[in-house]
Amino acid sequence: MRANSYFIWMVASAIVGALFGSNPAAFQHGEIKLTNPVKPTPESVAAGQKLFEKTCAPCHGAGGKGDGKMAAQLDPKPSDLTDSEWKHGEKDGDIFTVIRDGSKGTGMKGFAGRMTSQDIWNVVNYLRTLGPGSVKPLQ
Repeated sequence: MRANSYFIWMVASAIVGALFGSNPAAFQHGEIKLTNPVKPTPESVAAGQKLFEKTCAPCHGAGGKGDGKMAAQLDPKPSDLTDSEWKHGEKDGDIFTVIRDGSKGTGMKGFAGRMTSQDIWNVVNYLRTLGPGSVKPLQ
């Protein structure tokens, strides 16, 4: 029975890894740590910027400082995406997850039904160009 359970776990881990770009070693405390599969090419960053301007700027502002038109109506205020503080995780996978799922207790709603995974990764790549000295992607 023990070998059967191990086999099932290994197959499930391989499937999850294939779907999420992760591997069994990336599991920590029951969470899947996502790795950005989209290279931050000029095309990806440009696509991310367009999506940001359309979907994120109303709250986060055109420059990502948390000063968009909707910001005054939100409590807590939207995050300043240009500073060095990432309250919900600084790795690409953390940022992807917040964009996809939203953030409880804030006005940040998830975009899972409105953006593809590719779109969200493009936004992550664009966000990496904001702030002091353009932050390098953290996996």
